[in-house]
Amino acid sequence: MPSALKLESVDISAHRISPAGKLELPDLDIASQILSIISRYKLAKDAFIAGTKDGAKFLAHIHSRVVAKESILMCLPAFPFKSPNDTTKVLGRLPDKAEEFALAHLNGLCAAIGDVYAPGARLMIVSDGLVYNDLLGVPDRDVWAYGEALRALRARKEFRHIEFCRLKDIVNVDVPDELDEIRYVANATNFRHALLQQFSKPGYNASLRISEDEDTCLTYRGYIKFLETDLQNVYPIGEGRSKSKYKRGIEYIAKQMLIRGDAFARAVRQRFPDRLRLSIHPSTGENKLSINLLPTDTSFTTPWHCSIAFRLDGTTITGHRSQFDANGDFELVYEKGRPSYFREKSDLLSWASEKGGITCEPVYPTGLLIRPAAGRNSLSVREIDAAKVHALSQFNSPVVLRDFARTRNRDLFVAKAHEFGVPTPRKFDGPDLRDPGVDDRGFTDVVSESGVSPPRFQFWVAVAGSPKDRGHTLFSSSTLLFKHLPAHLTSTSLRPSTWAIPTSLSDLTTISSPPPVVDHPTTSHPCLCFHKSRLQSKPSLEATNETVNNTTDYEDMDSAVICSALQSLLHDRRIAYYHVWEKGDLLVSDNTLTSMHPRSDSSATDTKELWQIHFD
Repeated sequence: MPSALKLESVDISAHRISPAGKLELPDLDIASQILSIISRYKLAKDAFIAGTKDGAKFLAHIHSRVVAKESILMCLPAFPFKSPNDTTKVLGRLPDKAEEFALAHLNGLCAAIGDVYAPGARLMIVSDGLVYNDLLGVPDRDVWAYGEALRALRARKEFRHIEFCRLKDIVNVDVPDELDEIRYVANATNFRHALLQQFSKPGYNASLRISEDEDTCLTYRGYIKFLETDLQNVYPIGEGRSKSKYKRGIEYIAKQMLIRGDAFARAVRQRFPDRLRLSIHPSTGENKLSINLLPTDTSFTTPWHCSIAFRLDGTTITGHRSQFDANGDFELVYEKGRPSYFREKSDLLSWASEKGGITCEPVYPTGLLIRPAAGRNSLSVREIDAAKVHALSQFNSPVVLRDFARTRNRDLFVAKAHEFGVPTPRKFDGPDLRDPGVDDRGFTDVVSESGVSPPRFQFWVAVAGSPKDRGHTLFSSSTLLFKHLPAHLTSTSLRPSTWAIPTSLSDLTTISSPPPVVDHPTTSHPCLCFHKSRLQSKPSLEATNETVNNTTDYEDMDSAVICSALQSLLHDRRIAYYHVWEKGDLLVSDNTLTSMHPRSDSSATDTKELWQIHFD
């Protein structure tokens, strides 16, 4: 007989309960969770480090921090400068949407650690730009401008877990603590000389290291791969330079980079001895953890060596600029007057052109942010093209509409809801509008009046905003969830299952739902229809003990394993968009494509007020 999987089946007998009432896991369990989180961000071809022999060393390091109740500190040598090939490889010399998504990805890694470990995590990005730029013909001024723009990007997007460090901070050179462009450029050569004088290993033989050390060989091959395209315009093949001569030159530069890189790695270890060492290069996992900087399945994982493109469903592709320039399905998008990213062409992404039009920006990791192109309040709720927003939400949800005028006018909000579709009442609510932050009585997913399934869409407006550090609303993308589904679960095996919610609420005994996996009615892509269990930090709300009726595929698998995997994915920072409500925000979400659930850390004093209408 199929087994029943209860979502709230955590055995807390072996764990502690803190004075605040939160579940506390043993230190070693927490350390293991942290290492597993880091492993999620590994390079696609690398081993899963958490379960390896080398992983024990990293686990011991993390465990020592957990025992001391200290933040998990990491460092990553990266983000040097844009490739000098801005004709066929990248879009310019300054950071663009590729860097933004890379920093969001890394900030999400740290935030995910903070979700399971209160002291959290911080990542120090150590720029290696001045270590190599002269070898590639990149001016020192370009390195400065790139680094400054990254810092401005971090501040603007509030990536609070990310820190930056320059070469001057890890070598001994007598310069002012605060550098401007002129002083930075004037001292750039001094910084490079100091690095080699203070940290070079006497007798270092790059060729010998390539032949004897696997990590060095992997790094060397990576250098060769990107130098071939980086320098094709700097040292063009033609009269006086054959292909073989160019190849020998590339190999020479790569070995010079290894020499400098060895000194730089030694300097980083000395400057940050207590930080976990991350790397952008493939490695054996013996001394560093190799991670993927971009949410992409391609081999182009460093934003300074590629361009980024977005499909209509929000998934990303990375590659050389020339690849997308030649693809008629994509168009180049400018931000602040500079080329930033490519996106799949669609007339759904533009409207109200007679009044200035809109900007339609991809959001990490899922969703779209639409604003009036002419500035705040230049368009009102009346000018929102409901048909196009409705259609967009079925490919990529949620769709957030920000900076539109008159969004908090109740009559206009209700009228716009009727443009989106047919509003539907809910089983447990009389009014069409309410503030779900007041009391959701245990239900984090909404239920239709029939009690059988959620309505197709939700339409929200933030009458009052929420704090930026808590009270988020999570929107978990099925598109991304199935991309990251663990090997022991498949969408095919989950399809025959069903789930139900036993509750004492109202006059119902059980609320039933469609199977955990359903096909999207528009795209036919698989979508997760799975109720999020009530967190223990909300004991005052109505208890819901969801049950999944299992299939024969999982009869030998522990119930908690399946449920834990699905619940974890719903909160995975690579999958779930943590929305911070700003006053006046409108939001449309497709309930089939995207699972919606609030965070558990809202405060009773928070002033967030939301109106909500469901429609089909």
